[in-house]
Parts: sequence; C-alpha cells; structure tokens
Amino acid sequence: MKVFSRNMAILFLSFTLTAFGSTDAVYAVDKPYEDHHDHKGHGHEEWHEEEANHDNYDDHGHNEKDAHKSHDDHGAHDGHEGHNDHEDQGKEGTKLDEEARSMIQLQTEKVGRRKLGGQLKVYGKIAQDTENYSYVTFEGDGRVDNIHVGLGTIVDKGDFLISIRRDDGTIEKGNSDIHGMILSIFVKPHDRVDRLTSLLSIVDVDTMRATVDIYEKDLRYIQAGQKVYLTTSAFPDKQFEGEVVYISPKVDEHTQSIKVRVDIKNPEHLLRLGMFVSGDLVYGSDKTALAVPVSAVQQLNGENIVFVAHDGENLKLKEVALGQISDGYVEVIRGLEEGDIVVTKGSFYLKSEQAKESFGHGHAH
Repeated sequence: MKVFSRNMAILFLSFTLTAFGSTDAVYAVDKPYEDHHDHKGHGHEEWHEEEANHDNYDDHGHNEKDAHKSHDDHGAHDGHEGHNDHEDQGKEGTKLDEEARSMIQLQTEKVGRRKLGGQLKVYGKIAQDTENYSYVTFEGDGRVDNIHVGLGTIVDKGDFLISIRRDDGTIEKGNSDIHGMILSIFVKPHDRVDRLTSLLSIVDVDTMRATVDIYEKDLRYIQAGQKVYLTTSAFPDKQFEGEVVYISPKVDEHTQSIKVRVDIKNPEHLLRLGMFVSGDLVYGSDKTALAVPVSAVQQLNGENIVFVAHDGENLKLKEVALGQISDGYVEVIRGLEEGDIVVTKGSFYLKSEQAKESFGHGHAH
C-alpha cells in the first residue's frame, strides 16, 4: 500500500508540472521518486506564474495553512531540483500499475460513433393563427334575420349558423364550412350586411397552433415533423402532443431565438387561444457523431477534459469541445479521435487530485 501511495503522489505531482503548459499532459505513476532528483530544474518561475492563476480551490478541502505548507515544502529543494525531470517524465508517461487501477477502480471505454437524440425545453403561446380560422360571409345584400349559435358553440361542417333576409324578402342560410368553435359574432339581428361583411368566425379547436422559441444554437436539431410534448398551467398533469410544422427563416436580433410553429392535438378542447405552454421538443438524428459517456468528462479550470489511455495504460489529459447529450453520452466536437480509449470510471478522482495538487503548488515565491 505504501508503494501505491508513493506512486500516486508521483502521478499527480508529475501531471501538475505539465498540465498547465499543455493540454497533452501525461500522468507518470510508477517510477520511483528518487529517480527524479538528478538534475536541476529550469523554467520554474514561468511555471509558478501560470500556476498562480489557479489558487482558489478552497472547495476541494484546502485551507490557507495547507497551501503555505505545500509552498514551504516545495521551496525546500535547493534550486528547485527535479522540476525539469518531472516535466520530461510527464510528457513521456509511464504505465499505470494494476495496484493503482484497483485502488481507484479505473474503467475505460473506446471512443466511437453513435446516433444521438435528445430533448429541448421549449416555451411559447397558443397563437391566433389565421390558417385555423374560417369566416362566414354572405354573397349579396340584406339584413340579419336570426343568429342560431352563441360564442363558444362547437359546430360541425355544414351546420346552420345564421339566416339573412335578402332585399327581395327571401331567406338565405349561412353554414359552417369547418368543424370548430364559434369564436366571434360580428353582427346582430336587423344589421345591414353585404358581400364584404364578416358575419361570424370559427376556429378549429381540434388542432391548435402554438408558437415556441428556440435558440439559434439549437437550430441544427430542429426539423419539420418532430414531436413536441407540451403542458399548460391550467392542466399541469395533462400532456398535449404536437408536431413541428414551420421553422421561421428569421433570427430575432434581440433574443437570438427563432420562432417555430407547432400544431397541437386538442381533442377535448381544453386548450384556449393565448394560453402559455411549455414542454419538450424531441429530436433525433440518422447521422452519427463521435461520443463518450458523460461520466468520462470532467471540468478543470473551466475547461472540459477527459483522460485518454495511450499504449494501453498511459493516461493523458485532453481538453474537449462538447455538443449535445443523449442517453448518457455526449457528443465530442473537438479533441478526440475515433478509437481513443477514455477513462469512464475514476476520472473524477483523478481530476480531484489534480485540482488539489494545482492548489498546493499555486503560490508565487
């Protein structure tokens, strides 16, 4: 067990010396500590200048006393012996022994390509979309004789809605040309009407239309035909299924968002015009993307990192740029290649120890 502790100390010390000079820093873990005291180090002041920017890791269990102790211990080496040798050793890397693997329960996985899908949170409003409206008019001149429906009445196509008495005394019937709800009545009995007069309006309430906003960065995930599942504060326990029917070609210059129209099934006529809605837009892709398990990714000094095993066991830190997350995997846009071996279990421990070492050595002389 003492051998492992010594080795792990070398691992994190060696890695610390290289991690901030390159994104390709390597853990060296199984060389005896005594091997690293043969030469005087160079470039020590430059390393400390960089490390001074990383001395705020109190949340990792360090305090000021610990930091100064690390500072004093570090300065005890005359001329900072061994620093250059540590750096060289970090770049070359050595194998992680079985004892170390067992202690941190290290697991790895090969980087490959996967089909990725996911969900986007969307927010919007039931719109008064003219495509879902029908207006009842009269071809001719006359007066309103009688109105046979009221506001909110559900009507079917062909239902008798209004009667108009022509100037010659004959009665004309106004019928609905769609199934829907009476939204507006623009006239009353005895009003004079002509062919330009709108008498009533009907809205299709079996299918409502919502306008939701998506951010510009998410545009690549959106296409017509995708499913959307929405809720409203009036019916928080009920989910309404919808479908993307239109994506605006314009990006709002103030919010950097894009309007997306969604047709929503409303068989129980619970949704109303103007209601606010929120929910999830479900997306998927037939294309594959390079991806790693979410557990492989850690953050260090504000950067996303992974630990890559080279030649079977050498552990090398890599910064990565990430994309979408789906089913426990995250897309890797930059930083890895297909076939790389990444640490999927144990990476948090490695990162935590690295953060501690960074704090301990992060004080300028």
